[in-house]
Amino acid sequence: MSWLLWCVLSAIAVEMIIQYCIMRAAYPVLFAPMPDRFNLIGTLAQLPENDEHIQIRDVSFPTTDGLMLHGFIATPAAAHPKGVILFCHPFKSTGRIALFQCQGLLEAGFAVFSFDFRNHGESETDSRYQSIHWLSQYELNDARSAIQYLRTQPELSQLPLGMLGMSRGAGTALAVAAKAPEIQFVACEGAFLNEELFLDHAIRWGERFLPRLFIQIVPTSEVIRAFRIMIWYSQRRQGCRYINLKPRVKLLKNRNLLFFTGEKDQSVVPRMTQLIVKRIHNAHITICSLPGAIHNAGRFAQMEKFDSALIDFFSQMVEHSSQREELGFPEPSTTPADPLPRKRSA
Repeated sequence: MSWLLWCVLSAIAVEMIIQYCIMRAAYPVLFAPMPDRFNLIGTLAQLPENDEHIQIRDVSFPTTDGLMLHGFIATPAAAHPKGVILFCHPFKSTGRIALFQCQGLLEAGFAVFSFDFRNHGESETDSRYQSIHWLSQYELNDARSAIQYLRTQPELSQLPLGMLGMSRGAGTALAVAAKAPEIQFVACEGAFLNEELFLDHAIRWGERFLPRLFIQIVPTSEVIRAFRIMIWYSQRRQGCRYINLKPRVKLLKNRNLLFFTGEKDQSVVPRMTQLIVKRIHNAHITICSLPGAIHNAGRFAQMEKFDSALIDFFSQMVEHSSQREELGFPEPSTTPADPLPRKRSA
């Protein structure tokens, strides 16, 4: 064999060794849930279930692929709601936490529609799909089915519609809104892009499994290549297709977006929000930083600031809708509105 062939074989062997080391260390990150130092289920004890000012109606609705999802619609008892917010819960939680997360919105006169994603809470289980904290096509299907159901409710279907999501639910809200021009207002907590989040975790936590020198000398491109191989295998194992948000968030131009970031969030560090924001052009973007907040605990840590930001944000949705009606403009159906761009921080 010529020396050139030996060089090629040696390069292939080195590449395979590098990929094996990266995958052995990083593959569990794909399946291990993000560190959960704050138990969202603990907020269930604080839900306003018996609040006489709120009416809660349990509902069930089908998905386009035949599952039944469970949810509820909460409305102010004394007045007609000014708008409706579709809430998308995070992985390993239920839609019931919307009564805690959206309590300020309910008190401000908004209706809240929340549901359990498949394989969660009281919704049916999809035997084909093993859900993890990565966003798949099934969460998008569930959220779109929820919107279709909402359109069958006469008392809510004509109200301005916004979305609020947490972690994986935040990705769901962004991805669905990107293809639904009628949804002009989206609020998120703990949103992330899969590839960037994986790379961040691999770099920060890789030293638990690999020597520091190895982490420092391995090119980022090798880690990304390993990630894509693992994603391919993981999709086959979990029975799904993971959603790449990168091309989708570009479609959110001319939208109104609110991002909550926890300053002490080690699962989805604040930089992850900046990586999303820089991909969205000509949008009204507000970033609300929450001191002391860890992952999914923004309202728990900064209740007043969290509620105030949400109410102010979705109140703009109501004003925007009213102005369009007064001017005789139809609600967006195929193309988004085109307001002047601005960016600000809360």
